[in-house]
Amino acid sequence: MIESPPSHAFAPRRVPMRHGWHWVQQAFFLVREQPLTWVLFATSYLTLQLLLGMLPVIGQLLAVLVAPLFAGSFVLAARRADRGDTLRPAEVLAAFQDFARPLIGLGLSYFGVLVLAMLLIMLLLTALLGGMHDPQQMQALPLGKQLVGMLLLAGGLFVASLLYWFAPAAVVLAGFDPLRAMRRSLAGGLLNWPAVLLCGVLLAALLFIAMLPFGLGLLLWLPVMFVTVYTAWQDVFGDGLPQR
Repeated sequence: MIESPPSHAFAPRRVPMRHGWHWVQQAFFLVREQPLTWVLFATSYLTLQLLLGMLPVIGQLLAVLVAPLFAGSFVLAARRADRGDTLRPAEVLAAFQDFARPLIGLGLSYFGVLVLAMLLIMLLLTALLGGMHDPQQMQALPLGKQLVGMLLLAGGLFVASLLYWFAPAAVVLAGFDPLRAMRRSLAGGLLNWPAVLLCGVLLAALLFIAMLPFGLGLLLWLPVMFVTVYTAWQDVFGDGLPQR
């Protein structure tokens, strides 16, 4: 059983907004050094998610639980790559042996947080929009109310995403239990929300580009996205950005 570090350990530090770009850039440099191995990692992840997606009902839950396990494995692989080690194909499952329980707990906890967040957002929107659920009625609302509703939805989902952004790295690199990992992720995310927002926008733009050539770009985008979790953690909680 992994002992979680004290609450004051790994305190986040504030970094400039531009570091959101550096996180993506340094992640790309790490992936570029061993591209075939990272593509193999991405193929394994996508294949498993595709198979789970074919299962009715339970497949979606299993996909949520598996995602943190792969995220943790990618972070561990990124740390090895950052140290100059040659990655092996088996390392796509690196977190499955030593961190399976806390990472599955992280997946369950975050799923619960998302459900709760969506319920709270729906309650706020219902109060704001006067209990109207018909899309045509909502479209008839004044533009100001529609904008407020959209901002509430976007803001709630962004804050919810901050609970998870650093969490897989907090589990595998710092030894936090799932709940403390999410609290530490939220603390680092709120302190550096401009950098996290910029990073998210850049990754979204790159995802759009990656989808253009029949989605083949996903095989490189996915590793960059996962490794960005490592580079962001190193910058905010660790020894600073990897130098490449």
